[in-house]
Amino acid sequence: MILAAMMVGQAHAFSACPSATVKPAAEKLAALLLANSFHEADMLAAQLLASPALAAADMAVCGLAVLKAGRPGEAEVILKRVLQRSPAEPCAHLGLGRIASARNNADAAIAHLRRAVASAFFYEEALRLLWRAAQDRGRVDDLLEIAGLVRERFSRESKPLPPFFTGNLAQVDGLAGKQLFQMEGRFERIRIPLVASERHGGIRMIPLALNGKGDCLFHLDSALAGFMTISPLLADELGLAPHGSDTSLGVGTAAIATRFAVLDTVAFGALVFRNVPVMVSDIATLRGRREGLVGTAFLKRFNVTIDIEARTLDLFPLDRPDLFASTIDRAAVVADIPLLVFDQTVVEASVAGSPPALYILDSAASTHLVDSVFSAEHIRPKVAPGRIVQAGIQGAGGAQNVLRVDGIPVALGSLVFAGQQVNEFPMAGLNGISGRYAAGLLGNPLLWPFRVHMDFRAGRLILERFPRSTKSEGN
Repeated sequence: MILAAMMVGQAHAFSACPSATVKPAAEKLAALLLANSFHEADMLAAQLLASPALAAADMAVCGLAVLKAGRPGEAEVILKRVLQRSPAEPCAHLGLGRIASARNNADAAIAHLRRAVASAFFYEEALRLLWRAAQDRGRVDDLLEIAGLVRERFSRESKPLPPFFTGNLAQVDGLAGKQLFQMEGRFERIRIPLVASERHGGIRMIPLALNGKGDCLFHLDSALAGFMTISPLLADELGLAPHGSDTSLGVGTAAIATRFAVLDTVAFGALVFRNVPVMVSDIATLRGRREGLVGTAFLKRFNVTIDIEARTLDLFPLDRPDLFASTIDRAAVVADIPLLVFDQTVVEASVAGSPPALYILDSAASTHLVDSVFSAEHIRPKVAPGRIVQAGIQGAGGAQNVLRVDGIPVALGSLVFAGQQVNEFPMAGLNGISGRYAAGLLGNPLLWPFRVHMDFRAGRLILERFPRSTKSEGN
């Protein structure tokens, strides 16, 4: 099975500088979050929230714990309550900034995250998220101002800048006054052909022109948080200068060498993006190929329809939801559920009747993953031992052995997919990088039986039956 790459950058340990006014229990809660112990933090937060005398600062850390455990709606209520009591509370702004980012609202995210940088515990996370949100918006002068905040805060803590910042700062060097991801061209609908990869026939790709050169094929990879990743072979052919390096993490057992670069142009249909930061990654999926991946930061700039029967990808302007909506046959819709941009695209699902949880939605994965710890608690006890077999998966970091179970139901809202294959996978590393808990990853077996609509303006995943289709669908 070929799994998509999840190129999300190397995680770095956050430092805690507890305030003298923080209670021991809240300090312990912050330490659990800094260690990415999301389940333990969630349980402790529940105990603290039961106290009617909980201070606003402590309540904010609890709200952050609830968010990182995968319950953004519940967390938002808590965090807004904190700001009613203490409008400047940094941890509340951090949580609300993450929620705004998950709803594809960069302006609100930046406003909150600027105020989150003051956090004694989570300043590094706040700065990383602030950089990402500002980079998505694309104003280089904003990024240069944020770079000053980064240098000042790390200097104050006597810490060197992590590779994430050094690489990203180098990408904007010399671009003062310019716009990253500058989109040029007017359109109401862009239709791009879907092409089946010669190497992996089940993975759908689109042609894009880079730096004015001929079309290259790119996998649609909604589990990739960034805008674009390209292979080293393609980067060398384009003569891209490296701007720092890091390692990335994905499915597989090997760390992935990654460097940063900037493309002058990415062109397709009537549109051109200029000044495009990209990652150059030596992932197994792309090795030796003139190929790349386009991820969530690309897709979320549009409302998107993927139709594998028509072999087309349609892109609509975010500010014209009417154009997007007019193409959907509402009588044929079988699922309309929330879609979050929690780094990658994320949905709530239930696997094998387990409690609903957040899962990364991966358009390029041909199978599903479930966190090993989550599976041991909620799924494996329901499965006869003889059905659990050793298997292998192939992903960005190469091959990996897993435990596999076939014939498992997966529910998206009221739509249930029977007979699905799930693979146990330790999600701790990937979850640690994103700073939130996802119970696994759901692949394209849930998507390709339908016309797939990703409404990034309203935050909805809509699955529509194909006209007169005989394809298998959920029960």
